[in-house]
Amino acid sequence: MIKKANKGEWSEFYAFLKILFDHKLFSADETFTIIPESFLEVLSVIRNEDRDSLRYDIDEKKQVFNISKNDVFLTSVPFFRVGGKLDAILKQIQSGGSKTGSFAIPDAEELMDDLQCTKLKASSREKSDILVSVHDIKSATTQDRGFSIKSKLGGKSTLFNASGATNFLFKLVEGQQEKTPETKPRINLDEILDNKFTIQFVDIQNTKFKANLELVDSSMPELLSEVVKYYYLGYPPDIKTLTSILARKDPLKKQNPDFYRHKIQELLISIALGMQPTKKWSGDNSATGGYIIVKEDGELACYHIYERDRFKRYLFSNTMLDTPSRSRHKFGTVFHQNGDSFINLNLQIRFTN
Repeated sequence: MIKKANKGEWSEFYAFLKILFDHKLFSADETFTIIPESFLEVLSVIRNEDRDSLRYDIDEKKQVFNISKNDVFLTSVPFFRVGGKLDAILKQIQSGGSKTGSFAIPDAEELMDDLQCTKLKASSREKSDILVSVHDIKSATTQDRGFSIKSKLGGKSTLFNASGATNFLFKLVEGQQEKTPETKPRINLDEILDNKFTIQFVDIQNTKFKANLELVDSSMPELLSEVVKYYYLGYPPDIKTLTSILARKDPLKKQNPDFYRHKIQELLISIALGMQPTKKWSGDNSATGGYIIVKEDGELACYHIYERDRFKRYLFSNTMLDTPSRSRHKFGTVFHQNGDSFINLNLQIRFTN
């Protein structure tokens, strides 16, 4: 049966092939520029497919990948089988379909058969898309690390998915809300503001999401509600600009402009490495290695958790808020309760690409 997938899904499989063939993961700065002298040496790649664990050990001496399933050896595949198809697969991803449409890549399907793969991508329940056994030259250690894979070959990847759990509840109160003259509020907030109402944060209705945010910082629900509010008021959507607005307005009365940048960066890295809105979070990282970005030219940029400051700067400089489906996530409409008026505003964070 012919397999069809979108650019993001094919990109994840391409990244798997590229990691195998290159045997290295190069670090990058916040502008995606590769840092040649900073890299992790790849020894093996592990893919989990349903209940099976496929391991690909790199044998440099014999120039083969030794494949085992659940610790039982299956076969060996020569390096050239993967390397010979990488460029063709990349070109087919770059030219294939629309940003969201599905399409087939016969060359990739052939390699899936050779490499004993039955699935293109990891389970959506997992934050890590791939496990990589790496040797870190700096620390002289070898460890299995989980990485999340994002692609710049298709549409804007999502860092934080919208759901009913990511709604922020605001109350309408009398008062003149500040508006920016050069922008128009998103959804229908202009009608509310024109009627001399302002919006005031009440709560996050999903208790797990609220508790997870409080684990990052006790004031994070209030801080993030300000980010959400200013986004829907029509301010620029990128996280960096929204954070600078908070630093200037200081809604939490911290009298320290660096507070907002630091806390938002900590939130972004917590989301990137494991925090989800509907699951109780312990503060542990499930994507224990970091992020791998498939660049437009097919090269891979790695943001490793050990290089935490660089990783934070990358996330902070390359993310934005977006407006998800109002009907699906039930927000953006004023409702009344016990004589008061309320509105839910939803949080979704994407990469700017």
